[in-house]
Parts: sequence; structure tokens; C-alpha cells
Amino acid sequence: MHNKKFNSLANSYLIYIGVAIASGGVALYTPLIVSETGKNFSGFWAASILFGLNLGRVIGSFAGSRFSRAVNHPLMVCGNIFLEGIALYCMAFLQQAWALALFAVLAGFGSGLSFPGLKNYLLKLRDLDQSALFSRLAFAIRMGLVSGYLMASWVPHESLRLVFLIVLVTFIAYGIFMLIAMRAISEHEKQYLALHTTLAQQERQTSTRQTNSASQDIAETGQRTTELPLLFYLSNAMFWCFAIQPMIGFSLHIPQFTPDIPVSTPFWISALVIIFFQIPISKRAIRIRDHFRFLQIGYGCLFLSFLLMLVFTHSATAVIVSAVLLSFGQVFYGPSLDVLTARFADKTCADTGKLMSKQMLYQSMGNMVGSLAGGILFDLSQHFDSPRLNWLLLALASVVMVILSKNKIPQLYRQAGNMPSAH
Repeated sequence: MHNKKFNSLANSYLIYIGVAIASGGVALYTPLIVSETGKNFSGFWAASILFGLNLGRVIGSFAGSRFSRAVNHPLMVCGNIFLEGIALYCMAFLQQAWALALFAVLAGFGSGLSFPGLKNYLLKLRDLDQSALFSRLAFAIRMGLVSGYLMASWVPHESLRLVFLIVLVTFIAYGIFMLIAMRAISEHEKQYLALHTTLAQQERQTSTRQTNSASQDIAETGQRTTELPLLFYLSNAMFWCFAIQPMIGFSLHIPQFTPDIPVSTPFWISALVIIFFQIPISKRAIRIRDHFRFLQIGYGCLFLSFLLMLVFTHSATAVIVSAVLLSFGQVFYGPSLDVLTARFADKTCADTGKLMSKQMLYQSMGNMVGSLAGGILFDLSQHFDSPRLNWLLLALASVVMVILSKNKIPQLYRQAGNMPSAH
């Protein structure tokens, strides 16, 4: 029934290896460019790099959700990967902060267009478990990040051109691995759809009753809404708005309140936690209700992390434990949200690529807002001479999302998948 020459697992690992290589490039350049921009210009312009990256992802994800068929073509996905790498490489030659922010938007645009396509092609590997696909993807990303942080320790930072040349090479390798895998998956998909169509025609010829029943099922599917509820997307945006706080909040908090630990500590600890626990924990989420439970646990971890910082603001140990809790939040939340989105697409016959693009749109919006909110909340706490104020506000907001993710969001999700569309 399947092409014997096609190996789903081997092609999935081609994608994982490419993602890991590119993630290493991201981990190499991000702390460096933010640090250098902050030193040469200001904290605002340093934050504008991250803001620009996520703004570009928002624009790219929005375009991908509107033109999913075009942007999910293998050559388009590969081209957008190269676009991101080239835009990043150009940053080594720029002297103005606004130009760095502008090219960060361009790099984010390429990322926003290509990454949903990556998930779409992974989901075409139908003989592989969806939970395992996304947990391995998250694992590959974190492995790449740790490798990039380690590589940053011996790459000479004074030569930005060398650093970004390495980054460009990682994205070229990423694009090549993706192109090889996508072409094989596309060919296999054509054979699968052709065989599926043939079998469907044979079934229609066998029984008129079966034909009428199938037509009725198709009609009912066509009436069913194929759009996830807005609160589901907003919940995703809020989660990543909170989850990005170590990049900004901890980076500002540590030098002033816990200077006895390096600023980089939360980054590599977070990556290691996800590497060791992502796949084992994701294997526990088998049924849909378990995935919703995992979303709630993810928000619960964020709440506990912020609560710990609120109570033990000046403790270096609290910072480390808080970083671990934030990592566990991502371990529980990220892959489960991907699986829920994919299962909704399967159930409603929706365009998977479009849903994945829209999911990344809101995730990027959360990262974009969170990168600025982290700095603003820290400045606010400094203005009122209250180092706990920012953590208090984050804890209150996250506990609200814990409550919503218990019943309200699962209820809206199931209603969207089962109720007929109003149109």
C-alpha cells in the first residue's frame, strides 16, 4: 500500500537534523547581536532585534495562512529558509541599529513562512505518531540550541562576519536537508492520494448505499466549521508571551539582583531540561483530553515559576528553579498544542498548513509582545522601586490562563470540531 522505497522515519530525521543545525546558528548569533546592540546603542534597540524577528514571523505566518498552498511548495519552503539565512548574514555588515532591526524583520518573515511548512510536511508522514513527531522536533530544536551555546564559547565574537557566516552555512544546510525530505514526502504523498482515490472509486462501484452514506458524511464534514476558536489561538499567544520572559526578564534581573550567577545560566539550563524530558513526557499524552491536561500543566508551571520569583526575588537558587519550571511548561505545552491543531485539521478536513501558519502567527505575536513586555515590566518595577512588581503581574496573568485552560478552552475546541458552521 505504501512505497517500499520510502522511509518515513529517515525523512523525518532529515528534517530534525536540519532544524537542529539551524537552531545552533540561532543560538550562536542571538545573544551576541542583542548584547552588541545594547552596548553600542541602547537597551531599546537591543530589544528591537527580538521584536523585529517576531514581527517578521507574524507577517510571514499571516501570509502563509492566506496562501498556504503556494508557500508550502518544497521550493518555496526552501527559498524562505535561504531568505532567513541571507538576511541574518547581512546583519554582520550593518552599522545602524534601525538597519539591524529591519533585517531582523526580513529574517523573521522567512522563518514565519517556512516553519509552518516544515510542520505540514511532518504531518504527511501518516504512519508516524503525531505526538512523537512534535516531541522529537522540540528535542531537535533544543539540541541545536545547546550546541550553539557551546559553539559560542570558542567562536571569536569580535568577528561578526565570521559568526554570521557560520549562521548562513547552518541555514543552507537546513534548507538542503529540508528540500531532500520534502521532495521525497511529496512524491510519496502523490502515490498515497492516487491509491486512496482508486480505492474510493472501487468502493463507490461496489455499493450504492455506501456511496450515499459517504456523500452524506462529506456533506456533513463540509458544513462543519474548520476554524479553531479565537481563545485557543490567544491562549497560545499568551503562553509564549510568558515563556519568552527568561530572554528579557531574567537577563535584566540577574545582573541587578542575583549577580553571583552568569546571565547565560537560565538559557542552557532550560535547554537541557527540555532535551532530557521532552520525549518521555510527550509519550504520556496519548488521548486528546491528556493533551488538554498538558496545556493546563504548562500554564501551571509558568505560574509556579513566576510565583517563586515573586517570593524569592533575590535568590540565585530561585532563578535557577524558576528557569527549570519555565522549561517544563514548554515541555508540556508546545507539542500538545501542535497535536491538538493537527487532530482538529484531520477531524474537520481543514487545511493543515493554514492552521499551522495561523498557530505560528499567534505564537510569534506572543513572542513579539512578550519581548517588549519583559523590558517594560522590569522598568515599571524599577520606577516604583519594587523588584517584585513585574513577577506579581506575570503570576496573576498566568493563573488566569490556568483557569481558562481547565474547562473553557477545551469546551470551545470540541464545539468547533463538532458543531455545524453557521454559514
